[in-house]
Amino acid sequence: MAIGILKIKRKGKMTFWERIYIPEILRGIAITSCHFFINLLGFIPHILFNNERKIFTLYYPEERVKYPDAYRGRPVLVLGDNGVEKCVACGLCEKMCPALCISIQPGETKLSKERYPEGFTIDQARCIVCGFCEEVCPKEAILMSQDIEIANYNRKEILYKKEDLLVPEKDLRMRQGFVRGAFARWKY
Repeated sequence: MAIGILKIKRKGKMTFWERIYIPEILRGIAITSCHFFINLLGFIPHILFNNERKIFTLYYPEERVKYPDAYRGRPVLVLGDNGVEKCVACGLCEKMCPALCISIQPGETKLSKERYPEGFTIDQARCIVCGFCEEVCPKEAILMSQDIEIANYNRKEILYKKEDLLVPEKDLRMRQGFVRGAFARWKY
């Protein structure tokens, strides 16, 4: 197999208009001005006729974004329909976490499952929201929620205990469906 030399043909001389860049500068100003006035005039029908806005600005505290099911927010523990957490304290999520933000203290129980987490903490200041804990969990006991508002001024309030992490299963049905559909295709 012969290796050929790649020759690049470069344009030798630019024209006068290409050298002064004025047409491209004017085109950029025209595009920016067009977007500016479309967004500015988008308020007029909304104010006068109470129509839907044609702009994409979201007024955050009052209006919320509907995130897709694939969105990964804060990890939470699933509280089953019977009122007992699904976690069996196997420790796989703790071992898999690259940020080492999960810690589990297992305990024994007399219920149908043999173990449960006596203590389960996630240090959200360290969490990188990778979703590995969700992927590795054999009981679908930890899922990534749609909660994105995790900023805080106090680090101690970002350390979530088991009571803070428990979310009813009915609130996480959409995410469970996505996880089952996404990971069911993989052959483990």
